[in-house]
Amino acid sequence: MSTYRIFLDTAELAEIKDAVSTGLVDGIATNPNKIALSGKTYRKVLDEIREVFKGPIAFQAMGNTTEEIIKHALEIHKMDPLLAVKIVANRIGMPAIKPLVAEGVRTNATLMFNPTQALLAGLAGSLFISPFIGRARMVGGDGIAEIAEMRKLYDAWGITKTLIIGASIKDVKQVTDVILAGAHCVAVPYAVFIAMMEHPLTELGYQHFTAELAKVKSRG
Repeated sequence: MSTYRIFLDTAELAEIKDAVSTGLVDGIATNPNKIALSGKTYRKVLDEIREVFKGPIAFQAMGNTTEEIIKHALEIHKMDPLLAVKIVANRIGMPAIKPLVAEGVRTNATLMFNPTQALLAGLAGSLFISPFIGRARMVGGDGIAEIAEMRKLYDAWGITKTLIIGASIKDVKQVTDVILAGAHCVAVPYAVFIAMMEHPLTELGYQHFTAELAKVKSRG
């Protein structure tokens, strides 16, 4: 059974500090866009996150060839062996997974939409894969159904060492949908993580309890 359940999908330190303080975050997922928006380098982002979180952090390896992706992935791995190095699940990224796994790199095959991408990444030994839900829906796809097929493929061929992370999550309904479809983990943005702890009726009930407790306290 996976020991990783909730990944926080952000590179913003304030969000990470707040979410980590709940004790409910098992990993941090970043990407080049989030790091670019932060205005910081990979090294700076890593150092800041490590001040408040010691678990797995996902950083993206990039390159125009398989060899360039491997080189960048190894550079990221050398910064911190606990990092999960994201590898794009395409023609140049997929062949990088097996040699990286052989080097002890914890890979995360990402930008994934096709169940066969998941199958190949699992056969290559990737520790994680990240099928994207929200982006698939934006172009008329069904990311939830794709995750269900990925899990069936893994079960059919006995792929047990690769964890499926439901990613590109846009709301709390998608969180439950991807888990029930067979995802081992979910990567959620900060707003969704906070929304997972909230409900209008919960807040209404809390306000009612607070008012009733005030009456009790007023009795001396």
